[in-house]
Amino acid sequence: MRIQINDKHLEITEKTNLSQLLSAQNVDTSAVAVALNGQIIHREQWQQTELKDNDTITLVQAVAGG
Repeated sequence: MRIQINDKHLEITEKTNLSQLLSAQNVDTSAVAVALNGQIIHREQWQQTELKDNDTITLVQAVAGG
């Protein structure tokens, strides 16, 4: 299956959920917001969110500033 993460295309060979993908991509999930196909997915739903072919994932990292 083919998915996109922030303009990067990936080929995934096995069924996976959002949590597994973020872990496999070494994403620091402590301060990240995740949107799947334009909809925010709350952290509590990552384990239950199965990915499908052509899904688009947008990761937004929180940055401290002022």
